[in-house]
Amino acid sequence: MYKAFVKKSAAKRDFQIEERAFERLLPDQVRLRVKAVGICGSDLHMYDGHSGYDWVTYPLVLGHEVVGVVEEVGSEQSKSLLQKTVVINPYKPCGACEFCLAGNENRCDASQFQFNKTPIESLRYGFREAGGLAESMIVDVQNVIPIDPVIEDGVAAISEALTVSYTAIKKVGNYGAKRLLIVGPGPIGLGVAAIAIGAGNKDVTILGTEADQERLALAERMGVRQAITSIEELAVEGFDGLDAVIDCSGYHAVPAQVLPYLKRGGQLVLVGISANEFSVPMDQIVRGEIQIQGSYGITNDNYCELLKLAADKNYPFSKIVHETVPFEQVEKGFEKALNRSPGKVVIQMGEGKSL
Repeated sequence: MYKAFVKKSAAKRDFQIEERAFERLLPDQVRLRVKAVGICGSDLHMYDGHSGYDWVTYPLVLGHEVVGVVEEVGSEQSKSLLQKTVVINPYKPCGACEFCLAGNENRCDASQFQFNKTPIESLRYGFREAGGLAESMIVDVQNVIPIDPVIEDGVAAISEALTVSYTAIKKVGNYGAKRLLIVGPGPIGLGVAAIAIGAGNKDVTILGTEADQERLALAERMGVRQAITSIEELAVEGFDGLDAVIDCSGYHAVPAQVLPYLKRGGQLVLVGISANEFSVPMDQIVRGEIQIQGSYGITNDNYCELLKLAADKNYPFSKIVHETVPFEQVEKGFEKALNRSPGKVVIQMGEGKSL
């Protein structure tokens, strides 16, 4: 038997710690002893009963930012993974649509065009299938990625979230040498900052609100050039424009607010999600040749590339892990994360249960 944190329904804080029997593996699966799990914003929304997650399958073991050790494999072909420390890719794309064939699994629509871009069906673990907030987890072998032993468990546990940041910043060519503004100093925004800083960028600004002081201070400790609470603070003598803005806040007023600060040919990358509409002056987009682009989720290639960065101490990812909470206090961990923790909260599973 093993313990699992189960969200029973869409209702607010309707969860239970359950004892579950070990399930039998299929040939294409492996069993993990979970070591640590990062709490994502989507986990918080589901835990707190927020709207917009009617596509989630309940009851559900939460957690899609997972690091664990492979304890059992379903076939001889996977024996090389035994006792390896791995992270999981929560997406199970179709592998056959035009997007999957191009390596853009985060766009996978299983060749079914959608007028309304809903959360893609391939987002599985921790949403539509059991996630990793449990002492044991079964994962398809194609969804596990072995990691370098030098990567700390805390960093490994937030590496999927860091890949969301990496997928966004990669849309800015040569981001290590660009003048960047990051809007929103939450975990994704901090991840974007850490990647730019690790790449040697000395001209990163991060914008938050007065309520973000602890997060902005963390960004400064990581190495951003400046942390501000009003975009007007950029308009000093000698300011000659931003190369790119990466909005991780999802606040619908941001595009119009930041647009005047972009250089001609500048980029606005939208990562934060909102169902609200926004408007920007069309003439400014056209005359300035401004590019506006969305960034959603991760790809497997990006995840593997991010893990290489995570093994490089020049990238200050460990600073983003604010607190590690034992699994026995998982509710406390969720409450801390809900109350605007300066960085990521990671649930530590301890030694877990072996078969």
